[in-house]
Amino acid sequence: MVNARLVSTPLDLIKSLLLVSTALDLTKSVLDLTKSLRLVSTALDLTRSALDLTKSVLDLTKSLRLRSLSLRAQSRSLPLPLLLLLPLGTFAQDEVARNTALRKGQWFIYWGYNRSWYAESDIRFEGDNHDFALRDVRAHDRPVGFDAKTYLAPSTIWVPQYNYRVGYFIHDRWSLSLGMDHMKYVVDPYQKVRMDGYARQTGTGETGGYNGTQEVTLSPDFLQYEHTDGLNLIALDADHYDRLWRSRSEQYGVDAFLGAHAGAVVPRTDVRLFGEGINNRFHLAGWGAGAQGGLHVTLFRTLFVRSTVRGGYMDLLDVLTTGSDADRASQHFWYVEWSTVVGAQFRLGK
Repeated sequence: MVNARLVSTPLDLIKSLLLVSTALDLTKSVLDLTKSLRLVSTALDLTRSALDLTKSVLDLTKSLRLRSLSLRAQSRSLPLPLLLLLPLGTFAQDEVARNTALRKGQWFIYWGYNRSWYAESDIRFEGDNHDFALRDVRAHDRPVGFDAKTYLAPSTIWVPQYNYRVGYFIHDRWSLSLGMDHMKYVVDPYQKVRMDGYARQTGTGETGGYNGTQEVTLSPDFLQYEHTDGLNLIALDADHYDRLWRSRSEQYGVDAFLGAHAGAVVPRTDVRLFGEGINNRFHLAGWGAGAQGGLHVTLFRTLFVRSTVRGGYMDLLDVLTTGSDADRASQHFWYVEWSTVVGAQFRLGK
């Protein structure tokens, strides 16, 4: 009997431990279930609160709508000072819609005139018997005084400094356009500048040549240099528009615009270097790029007046000079241009 008790006691102990473990697992499961039920209860409470809040918002919205309708019905009989106290929200959407220009798909063309200003520039002349640079050379444009015959007659509108362009609105606020700015560039005569380099032979009025660094005067028998048949910038423009004002009839409006441009410079350069030279042919001489901004004023929905200020940089790498194939010049400079143009905007097709 003693041996049986000794054997059965460990077995009972193991059974007891197993029962305790099972009880602990059951207790843990009950706790987890209780916790889950609490979470479900909390979620239900939150859902109920959200539904109550939604109902309150709907009731408030309904009340505000009724009040708005009531105010609109009463506004016709209210004096002006009280009308000014009404909420402005009911008018804001109408104003935004009225001031939104639906330009996408429209074309535009324009013609006008410009003035231009140039920074000082180093001009390098290269040829068979010369290679020198003139430092910090000043230049100006050459505007034509206004008279109706010159600026309006078809045979002479090309004489002043003019601009023309055709464009397309790819978006209500964006346009792309291609055109030409016909500016003029004239080196100031009789200015004193530094000359670096050499010129072995000179033409009429000059003897002995030049060599090294020295100060020279740009008299007509030394140099006449101008892009007067056009410092022609043929550029692609991209512009972004912001509406500033539009009439209720949508016949009139004012927009501000900003953009960028880049393109080729094709001048016809008239040069006399040491008395020798010609008015050269039109020639691709370099490139130009910059930015622009201004005001676009719409008149009678279709017509417009546009004032633009452009600023940029030109790099003329290959300028024709005396007419000899070996003779070339090069220069680069910053410029500012102001133009005023008139044009039309329209749709093609439907």
